[in-house]
Amino acid sequence: MRRRLLGRMVPLALALAAGGASAPALASKCEAGTIFNPITKVRWNCIFPITIGGVRVGSFDKLDKALDAQSASKPLCACRKGANFRFGVKVSFWSPNRMIDVVTEPGCMMALGADLLPTGGRLQGSQSSIADGTNSQKLFAQMHYYISPVWKMLDMFTDLPCTQDDGFDVAMITEILPTWQSGTLGAIIQPEGILFGNPAAGLACMADSAAAAAGKVIDPFFWCMGSWGATYPVAGDIPFGDSVEAWAGLAARGTFMMGRLGALTISSADGCSFKPQPIWTKSRYKLQIMEPVKGGKCVNIGRPGALWSSGKHAPGKDNAQFMSFEKVICCAGVSTP
Repeated sequence: MRRRLLGRMVPLALALAAGGASAPALASKCEAGTIFNPITKVRWNCIFPITIGGVRVGSFDKLDKALDAQSASKPLCACRKGANFRFGVKVSFWSPNRMIDVVTEPGCMMALGADLLPTGGRLQGSQSSIADGTNSQKLFAQMHYYISPVWKMLDMFTDLPCTQDDGFDVAMITEILPTWQSGTLGAIIQPEGILFGNPAAGLACMADSAAAAAGKVIDPFFWCMGSWGATYPVAGDIPFGDSVEAWAGLAARGTFMMGRLGALTISSADGCSFKPQPIWTKSRYKLQIMEPVKGGKCVNIGRPGALWSSGKHAPGKDNAQFMSFEKVICCAGVSTP
C-alpha cells in the first residue's frame, strides 16, 4: 500500500513543480559524509538537565532555564495499566529521538548519505524575492523526518518504561507531498491556517518572538515559531534573512506538520504514557544543528539566529540536518500485581 501511494504521489508532485512559477535554482550537492553517527554528531549535553524525584542534575544554559522549568514538580508518581500498578519517582530529561533534514537537493537523505529520489532537476530548493515591496526573500527546501531512537540504537536506558521502542525509520519525505510544494494547496487541506493570516495573529507572533529570545516558549501560540516565522502555511516556503534560521524554521514546521498528520506523540504529565499531539507543545522540543556544522548547543523553538547561528553555514553547503530533542517525563519505579 505504501509503495503504491508513493508511486502515485511522486509523479503528481513532479508535475506540480514543473507547472509552477520558476525560481532561481539553489541545489547543494548531496554529500556522502553525512551518514548519521549518534556518538559523534549528537551534542550530548543537550540531554541536561535531568530531574530525578524533583532534584535537578546537570547544568543548563541560562536561556534554557524557563524552558526547563516544566520539569516534573511532584517527585512521586503512580501509574495503572490494567490490573498492574507502578509506583516510583518522576524522571524528566531531553531525549534525542527524531532527525530532520532540510535539503535543497531533492531526495538527499542526509542520514543515509545518499540521494534516493532523483527528480530530474525538479523540486529543487530556491531563493526568491517576495513580491510585497519589502525587498525580503523566501527560501524553499524539502524536509525529511526520521524516527531515530538514539537511546535504543546505543542500547542505553532501555529499562526506563517511557523510552520509545521504535526502530529507525523514514517517517516523511516532502517530495511526495504536493501540499509542501504549494502553500495554496496546503491551505485547502488545512483551512484553519487562514485564521492566522490577520494582523492580530501577527502581533501575537511578535510577542512569541520576544519570548523566544529570552529562552521562553508560549505554547498557546502554536501558529508562531518565534523569530523563525509562522507554522502556516505548512509548506516549504519560508521568509528568511538568515539561512540557518530559515533551515531551523522548516525543521520546526516539519515537526508541526507531523502532528497535523497524526504522527506526533508526547509523554503525559504524569509520566505514565504517551499521548497523541495533533497540535504541538512547542516547549517540549529543542533543536541541535548537526550539518553542515555541528552546533555547540540546543536551541528552543524560535530563538533568534543572531544568538546561535553564527558560523553554522559552511560555504557552498545548503543542506542541513537537525537532531530534535523531546522533553520526556517518566514514572520510573517498580510494578506490583
